[in-house]
Amino acid sequence: MRLSQNKLVSIMKSLFNEDEEISKIIVELLLTEKRQIDFNEILSVAKRIEKEEKAESLAIEATLTMEYWRLMLPVRTKHQGNIQWSNRLNRPERGEKYEVPPCIVLAFKHLMSEGTWNWKSAIKDYLDEIKEPNQQVTIDVIKDLVKNAYLKRFISKTLIENMCKQHNYPKNTDVLIAELKGGGIISPCVEYSLFSRKIFEKSIKDFPKTGPLYESNRALFIFELEK
Repeated sequence: MRLSQNKLVSIMKSLFNEDEEISKIIVELLLTEKRQIDFNEILSVAKRIEKEEKAESLAIEATLTMEYWRLMLPVRTKHQGNIQWSNRLNRPERGEKYEVPPCIVLAFKHLMSEGTWNWKSAIKDYLDEIKEPNQQVTIDVIKDLVKNAYLKRFISKTLIENMCKQHNYPKNTDVLIAELKGGGIISPCVEYSLFSRKIFEKSIKDFPKTGPLYESNRALFIFELEK
């Protein structure tokens, strides 16, 4: 059974604590199941919801909101060759391209059919897509990464390595990291590594002094953020 659009809007509004109009845009865009969207499409949806003179402002607000939650990310980057989320450059204007992470597309598909936002089901489907044979151990590792994330969002490579050892993950840790990045599940966050590591070291017990740091997808793990 597929949920009605009104029900989906109600769920998304509650899930992300956004207003009705923004939630309607999010739902309409995700209903397309597209993994790449341009601003023209966002503006078109906004014009069906808001008056012509206010539609562009609504569309811009929607792109910023979706980027914040990592429901959608600008394709354009500030520095060429660096596709980490924090390096994306959001210019909400006609012709701009945005990508929807695979994990978000798949989580929304489960929401449509089951009425629940479930990161495990989404990641299981993503692992099916990439033909990953070690699915259960991968999900077990991710579960503990999310559980032990610093400030509920940040994950160090050291933590990933420790969880992989704990669960006897059979591949190299870098393989798992590449898969998680490809699914839009995590992204490197260099600016935190450079400018905030000292703060993290002071406020978080056993925070690693060196090594890469990653942020998890806010939207995908929304329930874990609330705990």
